[in-house]
Amino acid sequence: MPAPPPDGDGPVLKAPIRTREIVVDVPGERSRNNKILLASTTALGVLVGALGVYYHLDSRDAANEVTATTFTGRAWTPADDELVDQAERSRTRAAIAYSVGGALVTAAIVAFIFTEPRSERAVIRPHAAQATLAPTQGGALVGGVWRW
Repeated sequence: MPAPPPDGDGPVLKAPIRTREIVVDVPGERSRNNKILLASTTALGVLVGALGVYYHLDSRDAANEVTATTFTGRAWTPADDELVDQAERSRTRAAIAYSVGGALVTAAIVAFIFTEPRSERAVIRPHAAQATLAPTQGGALVGGVWRW
């Protein structure tokens, strides 16, 4: 049986390694102005909707004050007319506020969808990859080198 070669005296095999591309998907990020616009539109829509709730409850309260489910024997007064007018005004304001608030929230959702930033694909191609195999005392040394 022949003696193993001393370190560094044996043949060294160097072969190129077939490199594969590394593909990385980088998600797009929204700009600060876009985030502010979306948040403020949504917040304004919610506030206007809350104003609609206020007018809705005011209309209901005014209508309940003049509504009777049974005979009361009370005469209709000008104050009752004012409550009916108030209930109608508040009902109209509530409908307008609900409509505007809903439109603002819907616009924010549509803007969120249509202003979504595109993701980018980055391709990394390693260069000059090389594998090394060198016999050593009692075995072999395997290594590789890559450059980016």
